[in-house]
Amino acid sequence: MMRINFSFLFYLLCSFLFIIIQMSVISTSSLGKFTPDLNLILIICLVIRTEIPYLFTLAMLNGFLMDVFSAGALGLHTITRFAVFLALRVGMHNLNYHRNNLFFLPLALFIGTLLMHLLLLVLLLFRQDSGQAAFLSVELAFYQAIINTVVGVPIIMLLRKLDGIPKT
Repeated sequence: MMRINFSFLFYLLCSFLFIIIQMSVISTSSLGKFTPDLNLILIICLVIRTEIPYLFTLAMLNGFLMDVFSAGALGLHTITRFAVFLALRVGMHNLNYHRNNLFFLPLALFIGTLLMHLLLLVLLLFRQDSGQAAFLSVELAFYQAIINTVVGVPIIMLLRKLDGIPKT
């Protein structure tokens, strides 16, 4: 029981650190469209890490914190990131996924990023916010998916190692 509580606290601390890094360091850098979405990478890591209780709470909290710090459309990040979390969890369950499958990790990062961009586009168009929706494009979604995959795989492997998840 102590191991589960440590894992929950570990990922909660990582959530805060990743959001602070993303909102302060990465947003002020001049990487342009080549900026990884650390928050989404952590949410996909939570999808793959199945033994922690309250995974839904952590995923919702990550989206909510992004909403608070972005001050754009309140609830937009919460809805999209939680939907990505649920879609990947259901997809993982239907595929009888084994968490140490190395093929699934980059695939989950790539598809999760594309799904998040699609949901953002639909929600922004639903809100009739064409100004923000104009910034989203298929090209940008693919750039973001590639960057999240390249940056996300080592981050998730490191988080799994720090959390003590064995490779079987």
